[in-house]
Amino acid sequence: MNFRKKIHQILLTILALLLVPGLSTAQTWQLVWSDEFDSETLDMDKWSFQIGTGPLYGLINWGNNELQYYTDREENIFIEDGKLHIVARQERFQGRDYTSARIRSINKGDWTYGKFEIRAKTPKGRGLWPAIWMMPTESVYGVWPQSGEIDIMELVGHLPHRVHGTVHYGPTWPNNLERGGVFTRSEGDFSDDFHVYSIIWQPNRIRWFVDGQLYFLVNPNNLAPHPWPFDQDFHMLLNVAVGGTWPGNPDSTTEFPQEMVIDYVRVYQDQELVSIDDEDEIPGNFDLHQNYPNPFNPDTNISFDLREFSHVTIEVFDIMGRKVATVADRSYDAGTHTVRFDARGLGSGTYIYRMSTGSFQKFRSMQLIK
Repeated sequence: MNFRKKIHQILLTILALLLVPGLSTAQTWQLVWSDEFDSETLDMDKWSFQIGTGPLYGLINWGNNELQYYTDREENIFIEDGKLHIVARQERFQGRDYTSARIRSINKGDWTYGKFEIRAKTPKGRGLWPAIWMMPTESVYGVWPQSGEIDIMELVGHLPHRVHGTVHYGPTWPNNLERGGVFTRSEGDFSDDFHVYSIIWQPNRIRWFVDGQLYFLVNPNNLAPHPWPFDQDFHMLLNVAVGGTWPGNPDSTTEFPQEMVIDYVRVYQDQELVSIDDEDEIPGNFDLHQNYPNPFNPDTNISFDLREFSHVTIEVFDIMGRKVATVADRSYDAGTHTVRFDARGLGSGTYIYRMSTGSFQKFRSMQLIK
């Protein structure tokens, strides 16, 4: 049997197995904190406001050259029909040309590990910067970003079809570091409707999802040689910034007012789940993970585990067994690694990717939808 026929038979076997319903691992998530925004006003037992331009909190222009003045006025934040509205306005107020709102759960909702879900609809337009994120409550490892930052969802308004998930870590500014992933909609943008933005944060891993679809993960190996600061209480922040170093300033195309509308914020914890990764950071086995996002267009991430230093080859095949790409062909240290596969030159369909080392081989399938 020639190599192509052998590969073809293996691929058909894999596809057949993928069609067989598998057993699912039961999750025992327990809801430990939530806000459904079903009251007439913001629940001040769960949230507090941050007011102004940053000096009250040791920041100038919120540390990002932002233009807004944050208020607690109903013009900038209110609850209606069971949803929280955070509204950015173009208006002269306290010496600024824009207003908005920013709230946080510090000392009212603080957690180490869990599943965090927020259903929201984002604004759009150049200069808008909505964010759902988390900061350390006590900053036990030092000032930002030594104690970390977890951005569950950020969006810059001139790219309303893309959301970002990020961690900040490492030395103090200006040598601070970040690592993140991007989820891109192939049609429409995130202002069209509500979407669920979530993370699952475990002792040695954080994963990001949009509408239940995994698109990014990070673990201590990814931050090395810098320490992993995500083992302490963090609280949540919700805000819409205007202007800043990243999104740039509004221009003549930006329409105001713009708002982020939040349906709910839910926090779950599962003691059994959050404890399973509290072990050695080096994986105990070789493994090839499902790509994320999947389906994808035009690129996706492929992660794999190595229990020891190894030469790794990752190849992609079409359904006929023809090799269409080599994604990786080099040596890696022990740990978890991620490579990116760009399929811009390929057509829609099912593709199989194979990881090979000297002693390990595994196949998985992925869907390219254009």
